[in-house]
Amino acid sequence: MENQTQTKSILARSSPRIKRTAVDAADSGHPSTSGLRNHQTPNEQSQKRQKYTMPENHTIMKCYYKSEPQRRGYQKRMHQLWKQEYPDSQITEPRLADQRRFIIRNKVFSEVELEEIQKICKVDYHQTTAQTAAETPATLGMVEQIEPEERVELLQEFEEPALETSVEPPGTLTARQQELKDKIMAHAAANAIRQRLPTLKTVPQRHLAPLMKDVNAALSTVQITSIEQTNQFAYSAAVIVTEELGLLQPRQPQRKSTGKPKWKVRLELKIKKLRSDASNLKNMKERKLKNDKIKQYLIRKYWLNTRKIEEALEIVKEQITATARKIERYEARIIQYRQNQLFQSDQRRFYQSLNQTTDTVTIKPEKTATTKFWKELWENNKNYNKNAGWIKEFEGKFSQNKMEQMEITTEMISKRVQKVKNWTSPGSDQLHGFWIKHLISLHGKMAQQFNEMLQKGSISEWLTTGRTYLTQKDPAKGAAPGNYRPITCLPTMFKLLTGIIADRIQDYLEEKNILPDEQKGNKRKSRGTKDQLLIDKMILENCKSRKANLHMTWIDYKKAFDSLPHSWIIKCLDAIGISKNVGTFIENMMEHWKTELFVGNESYGLVNIRRGIFQGDSLSPLLFIP
Repeated sequence: MENQTQTKSILARSSPRIKRTAVDAADSGHPSTSGLRNHQTPNEQSQKRQKYTMPENHTIMKCYYKSEPQRRGYQKRMHQLWKQEYPDSQITEPRLADQRRFIIRNKVFSEVELEEIQKICKVDYHQTTAQTAAETPATLGMVEQIEPEERVELLQEFEEPALETSVEPPGTLTARQQELKDKIMAHAAANAIRQRLPTLKTVPQRHLAPLMKDVNAALSTVQITSIEQTNQFAYSAAVIVTEELGLLQPRQPQRKSTGKPKWKVRLELKIKKLRSDASNLKNMKERKLKNDKIKQYLIRKYWLNTRKIEEALEIVKEQITATARKIERYEARIIQYRQNQLFQSDQRRFYQSLNQTTDTVTIKPEKTATTKFWKELWENNKNYNKNAGWIKEFEGKFSQNKMEQMEITTEMISKRVQKVKNWTSPGSDQLHGFWIKHLISLHGKMAQQFNEMLQKGSISEWLTTGRTYLTQKDPAKGAAPGNYRPITCLPTMFKLLTGIIADRIQDYLEEKNILPDEQKGNKRKSRGTKDQLLIDKMILENCKSRKANLHMTWIDYKKAFDSLPHSWIIKCLDAIGISKNVGTFIENMMEHWKTELFVGNESYGLVNIRRGIFQGDSLSPLLFIP
């Protein structure tokens, strides 16, 4: 009776002043008893294993690559992209991430298929970014969307643009922006000798983004009339930003420590003491040890009162061997760690370091002989054979093709600048690609100035002057001038301009189907030289296994890039129908090509380039193809 009374009181408290019947419950929208049996909760549904189709797996990988996995919170972005494709899907963020890991772990797609998916996502990402930048005006609120602890990325082209900046309307500068403008103007007017600026790889975006926004607003009110002024103001802005961040401090020259690390010194000292003890134990065994203090020391340390000398001697030898192996193990671990770090930051340097010898001592080549060698190679201009019979046939093949006059727009600069690497070595202007990329208030001015150069067909000499660093190929061949490989650094603005022209020429060549199918190098959607070498290797292995006859020939033209006549380049551009303003600009540009040779930090002189193509320029490979 007491239990029934308590139950009734509980029901009364849960539903005061309401008397419900079975009919009332049905009318109020409650499910019937049969409905409760058949109804499945979301938890019960989620417990069932879901089978994913190949298109769904393909979409999961696309969402993963598009979600910028290097940045924090990629699972949320990945899930949002998935919901755009499958709005009715009930899959959660963790389950989606688990399926992505399952695809990778079980190799649902091959490496080639994953690479193709990543390339497609990369192209879609850049197109979407460029379209958004063109259609959506910048606002001041964009800066507040930046995550607090994100850092500026160095080597990730896929994640660009990492930094969001905006430009205020001209004439509305705040006190802070006016202060930055005055500093930039003062530095530009001083026209001091340029020095290489430190990189901003580890600067948090919460510090960098507001500063870049103010600098862009300040630069938008500056009157700029020439490409030289644009470059000067860009460098001055870079200096002021670096100073404001506290990174432009005079560094005291530090001596490079040539000594061994402390752990190695400690272990080597331990080995030295153990070897001394082993020698004394041996002398003690042979009754040649006369020093009583050393005898007492050995007796106490190695318990010789209860242990034989032979046994103690074996223990010492084992300790010496174990300590020596510890040094080898530590050194191997350090090498492995450094190689892993180098591979993550720069794979090209990693593979180069594997081929280098341990001998780091290099002998500089003789200055006069080196300069003479490269002048004979680059300054000795030659003409092509104009009497060759096949030239007329070549001219008639593309006589109907004609490229339209080219005009550079701000959208072209915004699109091309995404391909510029942030912190690669700059040219003589000492301006890194990061500043050209993120000083967006200068993009419109650069487009106008680039168009003026195309119309006039002229170009400033400083743009076409590079810095060529000579690096030794094979230390065994000594300091011969021909044993050095040239690596040229060009001004970033010049590479941006020629990159835009190269993109336009590439579009024209593909539109008119001028490039032959056999051409694999410097061709879009082509795997290039490495892929051809792998194909050759597979063919050779297949012929060996089947014992089939095969005749193959590999031809390597000596100094092919350095010996191409400029007159032939101009002839080819005219024959395939390149627009007049682009052809005239390229012809005048080649007349001003020059570079300053460096071995280390020592200048070896200036060399004009009257033959061959300009190394380090994205347009040069296209000029070599015809």
